[in-house]
Amino acid sequence: MKKYRLYVAAAIIIAAIISFLFLAGKKENSAEPSVLKETKDMSITLEDKQESAENESSSIVVEVKGAVRKPGVYSFRPEDRVEDAIKRAGGFTRKADTFDINQAAKLQDSMMIYVRKQGEEGRQMQSAAADTSSGNSSKNEMSQVVNVNQADAAELQTINGIGPAKAEAIIAYREEHGEFQQIEDLRNISGFGEKTIERLKNQLTVK
Repeated sequence: MKKYRLYVAAAIIIAAIISFLFLAGKKENSAEPSVLKETKDMSITLEDKQESAENESSSIVVEVKGAVRKPGVYSFRPEDRVEDAIKRAGGFTRKADTFDINQAAKLQDSMMIYVRKQGEEGRQMQSAAADTSSGNSSKNEMSQVVNVNQADAAELQTINGIGPAKAEAIIAYREEHGEFQQIEDLRNISGFGEKTIERLKNQLTVK
C-alpha cells in the first residue's frame, strides 16, 4: 500500500509539472501577438508623423486680399494656381475687376494676390483730373502708375510681374542708395533685365 501511494504522488507531481509548462507556453504565445501589434502601431505612427512633416515642409503660404469674399493668409501645395487661391478666399466679389488676374499662374511662397475693385483706377484718374487742367492729359496717365520712390511692398506687388522678392529688393535698394532717378535704374537690382523694365515702364514712375 505504501508503494502504491508513492506511485500516485509521483503521478500527481508529473501531471502538475506538465500542466504548469503547458500554461506557461500558452501565456507566452498569447503575449507575442500583443507585442507585434504594439510594434506595428508604433511603426504606423512614425510613418504618419513623417508624412505630416513632409507635407508641412512642402506647403506654401499666400495672402489673398482686395475684392474677394474671405481675404486672408492661406496654405497651398506648390503645384496650386491663382485660381485655387481665389476659390479658397471665397471667390470674387461682385465688384471685383478680374481683367488683370491671371488665374492660370502658379502660386509662390509669400506671394500676395491683390484683386482690384471695378472702377478703382477710374477713381484715381478722376481725382487727378480735378486737380489739373484738361490739357494736361499726361498727368492723368501718370496717376495710374506706381511711384517706385514712395510705394510700399503691397503697392509694388499690385504691378503684374513684381512679386514679394522684387518688391523687397526695390525697397532695400531705395533705402541704401536713395531715390531712383529713372526707371532704368532698376537694372541695378537682380531680376530686372532690359525686357522686364521695358514691360514695366508704363506701370511705374519715379516722381
